Amino acid sequence: MKYLVAAVLSLAAVSTLADTQSRSGFYVGGNLVKVDGNDDIGNWTAIEAVGGYKLNPFVGGEVRVGGAGDSDPNLDAYTSIYYRTESANDTAKAYLLAGYTVARFSADGDSEDFDGFSYGAGAGFVINSGFVLNFEVRQLLKDNDADLDLTAFSIGTDYRF
Repeated sequence: MKYLVAAVLSLAAVSTLADTQSRSGFYVGGNLVKVDGNDDIGNWTAIEAVGGYKLNPFVGGEVRVGGAGDSDPNLDAYTSIYYRTESANDTAKAYLLAGYTVARFSADGDSEDFDGFSYGAGAGFVINSGFVLNFEVRQLLKDNDADLDLTAFSIGTDYRF
């Protein structure tokens, strides 16, 4: 994971000649997410909806809502809110996420909520003036009290208005 973060940060450094005319405004999208849990907690494939607002060419905020299918144990749903920094040019975007996640798990008919700090890094590649193809890695949720550690790898797209 540290090599992917280093690669994304390197891309951000290369993008310092970023297009400062990048549009601000709303964006929506979706991701296919591979969630890996520590130890015997489980692994899931989740679908995630993304919505955000880019305040200026470099910063914005974002909300994500996702969940996995039906398994036991199951990651029923999660919601994340992020502060997003971005560096972009005409071809690619590099971004960092820092925020908070709340997740609900179920096992054997019982459910329990967990919450914690979340962070990540990603790279997006411009498809056209509105669509971006994104690849990212995140520490989706870490709760030391519950010995819960979820890492997420995702691919998705977003459309910027």
